[in-house]
Amino acid sequence: MAARTLGHLALYYVPGTEEQARALFRTLGFTLVDNGPPGFASALADEPTANHHDNLMYLAAMTDQQWALEQELRERLETSENAGAFRELLTQWPEAGPHVGVKYESLQELERVLGTLEEDSAPGGPLHGHVQVRKFRARPGLDPDVDARMARSPAFTGAEHPAFGDHIVQCFLRTDLFGVLSSASTIELDYAFAPFFDHPPVYG
Repeated sequence: MAARTLGHLALYYVPGTEEQARALFRTLGFTLVDNGPPGFASALADEPTANHHDNLMYLAAMTDQQWALEQELRERLETSENAGAFRELLTQWPEAGPHVGVKYESLQELERVLGTLEEDSAPGGPLHGHVQVRKFRARPGLDPDVDARMARSPAFTGAEHPAFGDHIVQCFLRTDLFGVLSSASTIELDYAFAPFFDHPPVYG
């Protein structure tokens, strides 16, 4: 048994966005368990292996105090040149900012999630106006099998920038559902091909 594991991330959604926050995590493949006060849920990353202590996120309503601070911060950030420059950086390279990652064991499952996100974020969808997704494909030219699988992928056009590491797919979901104080303003969705695990990865 491992001496330490990553346990949970507590997320507090903006007032009035509970259903959107729940819809987002259902789309990502999490199972929601209502096991707390109204508005609270445990989001299990993998229900069949869940022990309700590791590998999960908690969703809860943002307090009035945090929401008051969030609104003040948003007003200030709207006129901040530094904030504008940082937002532009994250648009081009979301890896550069704080974020949380969700790993998928199947590229097919990640492709399904990306397709659903595209539908849900379109006009009229439950996440319209709340999410943006930027995709980074597996680096080409390193493995012919990886290249062939990426060429068949319905989620990638071939025009995407290469990922930050070898033999992985990285997709970054930006959302306003949890406020500017949350590291989950960006959620990274990953899939690693088998060669990724052959040696410690080199990023860059």
